[in-house]
Amino acid sequence: MQNKNLAHKKNLNTDSNISKTGYRALFLLINLLKSPLSRDEILEIFKNDFIVQNSLSKDSVTNTINALKKAGCIISRPTQRTKNKYILRYHPFKTYLNKNHVEALQTLRENVVTLGDWELLIKLNDLYTKFAYFVEDDEVKNILLYNHPLKNIDINLLRRLISYCKSKQFININYISSINGAEGLDFIPEYITLENEKLYLWGYNKKYNEFAFLRIDKINQVNAVFFIDESSQSKHYHKEETIVTYKLKGLSAMMYLTEIGEKIIEESPEKEYQLTITAKVSNKFSFLQKILSYGTDCLIISPDSIKKELLKKLETMKSSYKNG
Repeated sequence: MQNKNLAHKKNLNTDSNISKTGYRALFLLINLLKSPLSRDEILEIFKNDFIVQNSLSKDSVTNTINALKKAGCIISRPTQRTKNKYILRYHPFKTYLNKNHVEALQTLRENVVTLGDWELLIKLNDLYTKFAYFVEDDEVKNILLYNHPLKNIDINLLRRLISYCKSKQFININYISSINGAEGLDFIPEYITLENEKLYLWGYNKKYNEFAFLRIDKINQVNAVFFIDESSQSKHYHKEETIVTYKLKGLSAMMYLTEIGEKIIEESPEKEYQLTITAKVSNKFSFLQKILSYGTDCLIISPDSIKKELLKKLETMKSSYKNG
């Protein structure tokens, strides 16, 4: 039995399981897609490949080129004008994306935006950039490349901010505030969120001594990065947090996705679906805006201070309507 198993394993080698002719054709196609090649260059890449390995004759190159032509490829002959290189003019294996295909891809991207998953959105954008290579229509190509919520974001700046969030380093930035105009800010970034198709950087704003959020598309540049240890950082930065408990019901409960600093502590599927959630709240303004978006599906349980702030906000809104 052991000898039989060994014989079976021996048969699982590249020589017995791969058509060398077919493999050479695909391997050559991949390399011609990268750049034109002379006969000697083709022989060299065949020689260095771990499957082909052995040296081949010039006739083998001709036979492989002919196999690709029979498959539908158009390959020009080597001449002095082409520096004695084979040039792949056309192949039938190119992926074709039309406007309907791209619109379907856009729907997927829009759904990711509603979920607030900015990391997945960045990966999708990178993937769509690769898809754009297969699109010949400029209008359709531009949809893939530029028609997305992060089009106004400097991707290199974003990647740096992601790194700073992980290390929680003090950074100095140029920020364009809608209230204060251009200003320099010392900031300790903590995390990034995607809300209403905008990316926000959350962290400690030293200038105003508060935990706050900044729109990333309004950050012009990072001027400096300060490498300080945790003990020194704690002297500059104390984030006050309020633990809030609230309930969600109905559609809001069914559509709820756990956010940073939040935890579901009770789930009640009886009658009307309900969730009880605790949240660590550092920015009360942002939290109350979110609570208001739930409408009558939401009820704050504790603490009383947050209840009072919400009631005050609602009274202000009510009075503005009374006053016309």
